[in-house]
Amino acid sequence: MPKGAAVQSVQESAFPELYAQWDGEAHAIVAALKSGTHVAKCPSAVGSVQDPQLPANLSKLRRDIIHYAEEGIGGSYVWGGTAFKAWDCSGYVQWVYGQAGIPLPRTEQWTGGHPTSVPQPGDLVVQNPDGPNHWGHVGIYAGNGMMFSALNPTVGTLLHPVAWNVGTRYFALLRAGT
Repeated sequence: MPKGAAVQSVQESAFPELYAQWDGEAHAIVAALKSGTHVAKCPSAVGSVQDPQLPANLSKLRRDIIHYAEEGIGGSYVWGGTAFKAWDCSGYVQWVYGQAGIPLPRTEQWTGGHPTSVPQPGDLVVQNPDGPNHWGHVGIYAGNGMMFSALNPTVGTLLHPVAWNVGTRYFALLRAGT
């Protein structure tokens, strides 16, 4: 049985195909542990949820988007959900932007924006491509390589590294200066 399928049968991840990307690192860690090599501890800040460091000149609208994104942390992942703290990734993004006064469609929210290679806090992050100009996951860029998203049923809604998923693109929904 492929490792992704085995893990899926236990964890019920929303993205079982993503386990394969960590196979090499996992084997290296297990080999190091078996060899008796001392494994360094992670710094205490790793994995902790902290307020993102926002640029001083960030607009009020973008600050509001980040504020509402933070309010959603701890919410459950519910496939197709749109209720407060009981949502999927696009339901969460729709709720956050709605609180800031920006109506978004239920899905494919990036279609109202334009691609950007210089994301600002509050821009959309899309990941896990599943077709041309289509992605299976959406979240909100927090800055410094971090994003807010309703990630999957196991971890729910949290602030996490953008690098946790593959195929990342950024979309700006707000005009320059907003």
